[in-house]
Amino acid sequence: MIAYLQGKLIEKNPTLLILEVNGVGYSVNIPVSSYASVGEVGQTVKVLTYQYVREDELKLYGFSSHQERDLFELLISVNGVGPRVALGILSSISVEDFQRSVLAEDLDVLTHISGVGKKTAQRLIVELKEKLGKVDLGIEKAVEVKEGIGIPAEEAVLALVSLGYNKLDARKAVQKANSESEESLPIEELIKRALKYAK
Repeated sequence: MIAYLQGKLIEKNPTLLILEVNGVGYSVNIPVSSYASVGEVGQTVKVLTYQYVREDELKLYGFSSHQERDLFELLISVNGVGPRVALGILSSISVEDFQRSVLAEDLDVLTHISGVGKKTAQRLIVELKEKLGKVDLGIEKAVEVKEGIGIPAEEAVLALVSLGYNKLDARKAVQKANSESEESLPIEELIKRALKYAK
């Protein structure tokens, strides 16, 4: 498995890169979301990759972040979602917004993604909701900035997750518990209060 490539960027298109590594030119398919951040032609760049191997197909897919690659791998694990649809999803919606939409079961957002119909959207929710609740694809960081959640709260969220709660539900419960008190609560008290709100 090729985990990443580092070399000279020879050609750059919104959905394809040509990367020269030690005299070998690699064709790497990318989502549009990676295009702007991957670097410029002539520069030495590093691209995270996923090597897709099937009987009749061998392709490299490239990403500018671990979150994008992780989501790509989750997407192609869904029945009926291949690399082309997965790239389309990554090109149409941010990792954080996709994760939020699946966790919230928001069919309207998902069906507005190119190549995703109602059946595919329902399949994405059914097959990925639990998995997305257990992995960090960036949504936690985004919520942290927005909500101002601190280190004790993060530890409380992890404690609830270790008890079997969904990460998004755990985060909401901790935020509610936090809002009850004007002062920062000790971690033990925060967990106790959050358990009252955890679903």
